[in-house]
Amino acid sequence: MPLDHRRVRGPEESQPPEVWAAAGGAREEEDGEGDAVPRDPCALRPLFARAGLLSQAEGSAYVELGGGTKVLCAAWGPREAAEPGLPAGGGGGGGGWLLCEFRRAPFAGRGARWRPGSATEREAEREAAAALREALEPAVRLARYPRARLAVSALLLQDGGSALAAAISAAALALADAGVEMYDLAVGCALCRSPGPAATWMLQPGEPEERRAVARLTVALLPALNQVSAVLGSGQGSSPDAWAQALRLGLDGCHRLYPVLRQSLLRAARRRDAAAATTA
Repeated sequence: MPLDHRRVRGPEESQPPEVWAAAGGAREEEDGEGDAVPRDPCALRPLFARAGLLSQAEGSAYVELGGGTKVLCAAWGPREAAEPGLPAGGGGGGGGWLLCEFRRAPFAGRGARWRPGSATEREAEREAAAALREALEPAVRLARYPRARLAVSALLLQDGGSALAAAISAAALALADAGVEMYDLAVGCALCRSPGPAATWMLQPGEPEERRAVARLTVALLPALNQVSAVLGSGQGSSPDAWAQALRLGLDGCHRLYPVLRQSLLRAARRRDAAAATTA
């Protein structure tokens, strides 16, 4: 029986929610107290990255941020681009095509949830997929894959803030883990600015901070080339100098996150080599 990759598999065993009700209430109180304590706007949240998790995909990666954001990405390709809707000549300049998909798990967010399959949810996922493709295309050597397509699928397991930036980093790791030729890893970093005349930009905001923000910015950078692959901003009430300051802060955050992602990719390569040596 073929596997349904679009279905989120639940656990084989379950327990009644009353068991976790008290623990969940205490955790929400702790989160509320943590939000009241100001943190350094230039400080990065802890990041965990691991490549090569899924056996059904040619490349995969998992990225988790300290605020609770969890993203799982898988990559496939190159494959022949003989599908309706894809021109036979390939991508721009005769190269291949990069297809990106972004989905939210039904349990990803807190509070009120979108109805699964609703127009609002589909539109939000479509916009996130377009932003993901915009950030990744400059990092992939599509000219090396004429008349071929590369596919990336990102699943947001938990939204604790800075979800798109985490998805960009995870998708770049998955493509590199699949052996796709790339110029560099695309590293994503998110920022937001709270309301108020004296408010400053904050790196890697959490979900409560993003909810209160009046301006948001997501930066994607190729650190080894020092090339910006995407800048996605929204909001109002900020001067051009403030946006320039936010951009510099985001680029600095990408440079600081780059060694973590690079080491994750190196560890995955060593695990693959060790597994091949044991089976040989």
